[in-house]
Amino acid sequence: MRFEIRGENRLGITRDVINVLTDQGLDIRAFEVTTHHIYADIPAVRPERFPALAKALKQIPGIFDITEIDRLPTERRRAQLHATLAALGDPVIAVDANGLIAQANPAAQAISATPEIPLRDQDISSILAEPSIEDLRQGGFHLPEREVALGGQTYLLQVEPIGHVDDGSDSADDAPWGGVMVFHRPARLGRVITALQDRSHTGFDDIIGTSRAMLRVKSQAERLAAIDAPLLILGETGTGKELFARACHRASTRADQPFLALNCAALPEGLAESELFGYAAGAFTSARRGGKPGLLELADGGTLFLDEIGELTPYLQAKLLRVLQDGSFRRVGGTDEITVDVRIISATNRDLEAMSHDGTFREDLYFRLNVLGITLPPLRDRVEDIADLAAFFIDRTAQQTERSTPRLARDGLDWLCAHDWPGNVRELENTLFRAVALLDGKTLGARDLADAASGTASVAAPQPHNAAETAQDTPTPPTQQTDLIATALAQSDFNSGMDLLEREMLARLYPDYPSSRKLADRLGVSHTSIANKLRKYGIGT
Repeated sequence: MRFEIRGENRLGITRDVINVLTDQGLDIRAFEVTTHHIYADIPAVRPERFPALAKALKQIPGIFDITEIDRLPTERRRAQLHATLAALGDPVIAVDANGLIAQANPAAQAISATPEIPLRDQDISSILAEPSIEDLRQGGFHLPEREVALGGQTYLLQVEPIGHVDDGSDSADDAPWGGVMVFHRPARLGRVITALQDRSHTGFDDIIGTSRAMLRVKSQAERLAAIDAPLLILGETGTGKELFARACHRASTRADQPFLALNCAALPEGLAESELFGYAAGAFTSARRGGKPGLLELADGGTLFLDEIGELTPYLQAKLLRVLQDGSFRRVGGTDEITVDVRIISATNRDLEAMSHDGTFREDLYFRLNVLGITLPPLRDRVEDIADLAAFFIDRTAQQTERSTPRLARDGLDWLCAHDWPGNVRELENTLFRAVALLDGKTLGARDLADAASGTASVAAPQPHNAAETAQDTPTPPTQQTDLIATALAQSDFNSGMDLLEREMLARLYPDYPSSRKLADRLGVSHTSIANKLRKYGIGT
């Protein structure tokens, strides 16, 4: 039986309790003492004997109460710890200073080389080749995150120290007695990146448009979203292809898994390959130690959106074809086969069918990508939606520029409806942004819009806070994707190594976060770093 004794915090009260238990010939299995509380586990005490024991203990001066309990505090904390570890999907292993495993959660046990043999008290080197226990000790059980192989799978390893050795001597060096090793799956990082990129939870109902053309394509896309097969989205630039891709992901069975995007036209072949497939350790001179997972690994279980798919080089087309055929690939510079389960949604404004006929795009890849397909209507075919789109863009620009929302005059709406909009919704957005930003009065007329349209290129609208509410493409700048991955991997401090693309990303974000401190908070990096980069690129000056 386990019971709790509550009493005064006086010297000798614990000794008095032990004396009573000893006098009654009771063998104590466990005994814990805290201020005002004494806990005991005595198997020999049966329910019928407990009242007599409680009466004897209450004779001790300072004892208030004695009650039966189900667990001792240490047992309760241990059970809570085990439940917490069991709930974690990532493998977690605690090791002591000698490299012996002190604790392992079920996820670690399940993927170990010998899952039927308990990991506890085994040497960590029996299941993990690198880092060695010597490396862990030298690093104080706190090492930079790196990729490791555990149970034949690739993980990002995070190590944190536990406790310190303190023998009371002056020579104590506060060395940790061990560490906790957490093994993160790439797909888990993909979900983190997805959460950072898309907090809008884009759905079909969020996409502006009630015209017959838009209702038809949204209904078609919603039906296709539930089918777990490659989807090809066709449409002119600025028609909202990424928004539809995100909405399809949200309506699919993979909605709670990662959604990552890559603009195939924005990167040279070498960089696009490493972004898509990742690279192995030592693949090239500037490669991150331990390698880096690509978007395919990060999106495992979820959706990968490939925008401007028609711009892929023949080499990358061949590599992507294999992924679509059997879900496997190799990292750049790697020899190990990696298998993933990813739904590919691709988009382009080019005629892939014609390109496949003239040999500029692989025909077999075209057929693999075009299992399901939708074509988004240009803005000129859905003029009925312009009023709603204009109202949304005008209101949002007013909020971003911290001014009252202007009224759209009748002649202004007529001008918007009559304009051809070759750049579709993106061009409409940029025109309205410039018009509202430069407007002196409170009414937006045709003259204001015409002037804005003639100089739209010089003032580009910032990326929206809630892209789900617009019907346009909002591709994530490639360096934002790269930096988010780097941030999640804790390997860099907002540095993609590509100044041109980095400048583009900062220029896009600065209108929404018009100070170095706001922008630093948004990106999760230091204010000094952002301030230096803004000065470097001449942004906001």
